[in-house]
Amino acid sequence: MNIDHQAITGILREAATREILPLWQNLHQHHIEQKQPGDLVTVADRACEEFISRELLSLMPGSLVIGEEAVHHDPGLMLALESTRPVWVIDPLDGTGNFAAGEGPIAVMVCLVHQRETLAAWIFDPVENTMLEAELGAGAQLDGSHLAIDAYTGETGDICGALSTKYLPGKLRDPAIKGARQLGMTVASGCAGSDYRALARGEYQFVFYYRTLVWDHAPGVLIVSEAGAHAGRYDGANYRPGPGGTGLICAADRTTWNTVRNLLVPSEM
Repeated sequence: MNIDHQAITGILREAATREILPLWQNLHQHHIEQKQPGDLVTVADRACEEFISRELLSLMPGSLVIGEEAVHHDPGLMLALESTRPVWVIDPLDGTGNFAAGEGPIAVMVCLVHQRETLAAWIFDPVENTMLEAELGAGAQLDGSHLAIDAYTGETGDICGALSTKYLPGKLRDPAIKGARQLGMTVASGCAGSDYRALARGEYQFVFYYRTLVWDHAPGVLIVSEAGAHAGRYDGANYRPGPGGTGLICAADRTTWNTVRNLLVPSEM
């Protein structure tokens, strides 16, 4: 399948320029709604998704689109992932809560999925102006430079990463919080795209999540995996983009992945 990376990165940049950046730190209350308590959406989310969806469908006739905001209104759209046709998965504004507060980080994320396999992915930060991209089997890049994540060789107490316990059920939350005390600094940024970039850059050694909505994680998993990271569900199973499933850890290498999993999810040992 021919994937036009230049055209796709151009679409993401144009979407951000048109629909996100004019409202960056310039939102008014009437621009913000709650989809449900604590889950915000802004006019920028919707407009960005509409623009990207239209452009990607035009770029690849016959493809399908799953967008975060469209799925909120019609959950049945997730069935597209079972199609034999290629599917674009869109998170038009990752970090909406940050954006609504006039803070970063934020990101625009897209990936191309075919029969439950992620073929290519892009994560664009319109504020920092960074572009991550990857294609299955072809490696990953940050702003055009090849990415290669080094295996971690330091102490356990210096392992840093993204640790989100927000959606962890009670039986998993307490062990995770206790285990995290044996690690280094952990952060919950509210933007998965930024977390995956930090892992790809070597600033983090792991990212840890419970809720794994496909638009939040399929792009980042492919990018860091192509850069050399190890990714898996808490039980060690491979991550595949789909409508279900919980629990995900990505780490700089398999040894670090095991260390993080054993500390944060001991019930899966």
